[in-house]
Amino acid sequence: MLKNPFDTKEASEQNHLNNDDNLQNIETNQPLEEIVSEQDSENSLDFESFTFKKSEKYEYTPQSKRVRQSKRDVENDLTDEEYHERLMELNTNAENKHYVLFFGQPASGKTWIIGSLLHYMKNYLGGTVYLDSDKSTDSEEELFYQLQDRFNGVVHSEKITSTDTKQYFEFHISFTPKDSSKPPMDIIFIDASGEHSEQGFRNRHNEKSGKLPNYLTAILESKVNTKLAFVYDQSLIDEKGSIPQVNVLNAVFTHIQHIQLSQKKTFPKALLLSKADRIYATDMAAVERNGYDPMHYALEKIPSFANSFFNESPNNKTIFYKMGTFSTNSDLILEFDTECPSKLFRWLYMEGTGGTSPVKEPTCWNKFMGWFKGESK
Repeated sequence: MLKNPFDTKEASEQNHLNNDDNLQNIETNQPLEEIVSEQDSENSLDFESFTFKKSEKYEYTPQSKRVRQSKRDVENDLTDEEYHERLMELNTNAENKHYVLFFGQPASGKTWIIGSLLHYMKNYLGGTVYLDSDKSTDSEEELFYQLQDRFNGVVHSEKITSTDTKQYFEFHISFTPKDSSKPPMDIIFIDASGEHSEQGFRNRHNEKSGKLPNYLTAILESKVNTKLAFVYDQSLIDEKGSIPQVNVLNAVFTHIQHIQLSQKKTFPKALLLSKADRIYATDMAAVERNGYDPMHYALEKIPSFANSFFNESPNNKTIFYKMGTFSTNSDLILEFDTECPSKLFRWLYMEGTGGTSPVKEPTCWNKFMGWFKGESK
């Protein structure tokens, strides 16, 4: 072998030693990759310190594999981080989300009104209506079918009880009109306990009072399309030590005003005079005195709330809300009345679609002929 003229004596000896070591490793049958690894280990970089760990928080999980919630637990307020995440969730595709929030004292009839809307949509409204189970909790799906059973007169169906104060319900309803020229709509009805409305009234002995639960303010501060229903039950008697019903409505209305001013927006609003069958049965003189007009009736009965409510906007609506004939023995519905649920749904749909009616409206000629035949007032 020719000698490399550029090798020094020391380098030549070192190469000879390295070759001997390699020969020794080969003779012991050590794998080549281990030999290379051992030779380079001292000079190699520790790439593990540069490796980013995959965050489980942002890892996509298919809908079919996600663990479904049992309920929407609101025993404690959302933390700042949870509130921010909730806002981001709401604001995603916000223009296609239509939330309807119901406020009122416990037992004022909020859940029943929601139930009557769902029953009307499922049984009488032209189109396809279903509960989006992928966006629902176990308790929401249970309550949805419980309400359906109650309105459908299913024997042995569970009775509707007061909404649990430690949770709230979101009914994600998908509606596609039979008339393809009318836009579909995803409507989310929010059923919260009356105690959560009462929380808006300031009580010096309750540190949580004086503000709405922040799961509600998140919806109000988001970019989703939100409509508000204030529920007043004339038959409820203000008990000693309880918050007067009109004060509950005024407190919620005040919080809404603050949000509207700070966010520079206005929510469509309706005042629902619930259990109107009882109003007609026990206070018909006042109804007649006000010309059967629910706005004038409200101005007479609850002026401290109604005056500001109707002065805020001429578009604020009101209705004597009834849903049928009930048994004197229990809350069994003997006959369902579609008039009020259809009016309320029509308002919700038209507010969300810029004035499009969900049903085929009668022409002027139809109205005239109906009047001529005595079919309309």
